[in-house]
Amino acid sequence: MRNNEIMRLGAILCAITFVVALILALGNLATEDKIAALTLQAQIEARKEVLPAASEFEELKVEGLGEGDYKTVKSVFAGKSGGNIVGYSVGVAPNGFGGAIDMIVGIDNAGKITGITIVNFSETPGLGTKAKEPKFKDQYNGKPTKDYLAVIKNGTPKDNEVVAISGATITSNAVTEGVNSAIKAIKEKVNK
Repeated sequence: MRNNEIMRLGAILCAITFVVALILALGNLATEDKIAALTLQAQIEARKEVLPAASEFEELKVEGLGEGDYKTVKSVFAGKSGGNIVGYSVGVAPNGFGGAIDMIVGIDNAGKITGITIVNFSETPGLGTKAKEPKFKDQYNGKPTKDYLAVIKNGTPKDNEVVAISGATITSNAVTEGVNSAIKAIKEKVNK
């Protein structure tokens, strides 16, 4: 009798698990396209934000992205205005404290960073999430791309430095790594 009861409870648990898995799968199918569309729209808006001089963007086919020295670089778009390239928006995903930090970096033709936007990340609330705040991310605006950027803990940053978020050095380093990856991709893959 005891074995029969265990088998019955096991069958009930399997049935419940199957029904829940089926509901989750159907929910995923129903929302998959909507999530993809929202992600695409967020990336388009981020490109416009980091390269405001551009009125249209064209994805460039760049060999070697996502591997080796370019493993964090996901995409490169030429920003155009009146048919002329005014700069580039580079999609990067460096690893932070909570996982990948999906961000877009803008670089103009004069070799200056025009902005960064974090599209998606899972950093520590109250610490790493400060990377989205203007106080941190606006430090990158106008930085020259002739040299790679470094993170300092405090003080007044030089042209190639940014000040870390207090208590979130890993996130600060990851964002800066993403910016440096974008610079490297533009220097070595696009403007070679």
